[in-house]
Amino acid sequence: EAIELDLAEVIAAKTKILESKRMQRRRPTLTRELWPDFRIVDLNDVDRVRNIMDDVFQHDTNCYTIFLFEAVLIYLDEDVPRTLLRICHEALQKSNTSGALVFADRLERIPGGDLEIGRRELQSVGWEVVTWQPKPGLARHMGSAIPINTTTP
Repeated sequence: EAIELDLAEVIAAKTKILESKRMQRRRPTLTRELWPDFRIVDLNDVDRVRNIMDDVFQHDTNCYTIFLFEAVLIYLDEDVPRTLLRICHEALQKSNTSGALVFADRLERIPGGDLEIGRRELQSVGWEVVTWQPKPGLARHMGSAIPINTTTP
């Protein structure tokens, strides 16, 4: 199962593509049941995102969860990206669910591709870097991380 959080206009555009005759010809097995569960939200509205996450994890906590951020954090207000990463970590912790973070984006407060600063910054919001591959461009940080277990003393 996939759940995607995005703006109404982005979800409308994706739905239009998924419903197109061209898509139906090219991917006839991609039925509506296989589409992501689209949730409309402005990611800058961190309280709404937190409510959505609480709802999702309240109903389905017996799965491995991958949080994917791909070229979205670069468009958010200051400090929102850090808050979203913290919300994702907290959702796993509260539901006692395992998971990972995968990103191809620009993470805040990490100039260039500095791994040590990246480690510290991700640790500050509950994540431990597993892979780190910086690249040129706006979405310059690529990698993965696992949640730091904050319930262990």
